[in-house]
Amino acid sequence: MAIKNVIRSVFLFLSSYGVSMVLLFLLLVLTLFGTLEQAHIGLYEAQKKYFESFFLVHDLWGVPIPLPGGYLLMALLFVNLLFGGIVRARKEWRRPGMLIAHAGMLLMLLAGAVTYHVADSGYLTLYEGERSNEFQSYHEWEISIAQSGGGTQLIIPGERFVSMKQGESRSFFAPELPFELRLSGFEPNSRPASAPNSPDAVDGIALVPRPLATGNESNAAGAYAEVIEKDTGKTQRGLLWAFAQAPWSVEVGGATWMIDLRRKRWQLPFTVVLDKFHRDLHPGTMMAANYSSDVTEIKDGVSRQVEIKMNEPLRREGYTLFQSGWGPQNAGPDARLFSTFSVVRNPADQWPLYSCYIVTLGLLIHFLQKLVAYIRLQNRRSS
Repeated sequence: MAIKNVIRSVFLFLSSYGVSMVLLFLLLVLTLFGTLEQAHIGLYEAQKKYFESFFLVHDLWGVPIPLPGGYLLMALLFVNLLFGGIVRARKEWRRPGMLIAHAGMLLMLLAGAVTYHVADSGYLTLYEGERSNEFQSYHEWEISIAQSGGGTQLIIPGERFVSMKQGESRSFFAPELPFELRLSGFEPNSRPASAPNSPDAVDGIALVPRPLATGNESNAAGAYAEVIEKDTGKTQRGLLWAFAQAPWSVEVGGATWMIDLRRKRWQLPFTVVLDKFHRDLHPGTMMAANYSSDVTEIKDGVSRQVEIKMNEPLRREGYTLFQSGWGPQNAGPDARLFSTFSVVRNPADQWPLYSCYIVTLGLLIHFLQKLVAYIRLQNRRSS
């Protein structure tokens, strides 16, 4: 009996209006602090700290303020809305509109959770005439190990090395590889520079740490790498740098291996060819008033011509390609141009739209019921 009372008390607490008001107020505070902090740490870091966390500490004029993170608040708001707006709400014919509206809000919150956990987002840049069937991340890293000429290719996800601390090293090996790869000195943003006296330098070049850029896309990760041959124990040292012109190349057992620190990549289920990029410039300037891309989408040998505009994306097999940029910005009339597409794979892509439809339907039903009740009341009073 005592357990039932405890469960009931917890249920009543989580479904109460008071909890709703507190959660909404904390979300308001979090949004304010996170928005202001973007100017100092950038959009990506602010999003991770304030909106993708369970807890955080905000520095307000030197005073540390502990706060619940956006992820925790949204999860609690989902529970509050489910318990209070659906389970606990009165089920009667006069209130179906509010139940439908609350269901639409729940779908909106659920869409956010699915997007956070499942969606992939990145970009694809193509010059006119180029083609590709993969896109890369704006923020995440990976290391590719591939044998020259094809054959074995392995990927080390960024989660396995980006958290390395100063002075820490990590080793990676696989049965398919004739060597062990050891990483050390990982820096989320760095540049190679001449440093002949540095103990870490490779051929007189060392990685110099740099402050994180407010635009996370501009950060160039780097790390020191060692290849240790399994048969002989021979060691080769090199530098991995995200903006290097070519991967690090090593000879092991008569074969050439390419090791590349790069943005995380995903495969598309189709190939995109940029046929022609169009831009309309403002008179007398190099600023584009309008721009679009003519592309060919190739799937299983079947081609389809598509025009991608700023507000008209390409949607195909769960992927959406948006027109997001172009260049070079100072290109002349006859210059070869490139087009950049933002690419998103999100199973919940259309859920926010559906939730708006549901909420609108619920509120419309509720309004019409109230209107009919008001008209009937006025008729009774006038008769």
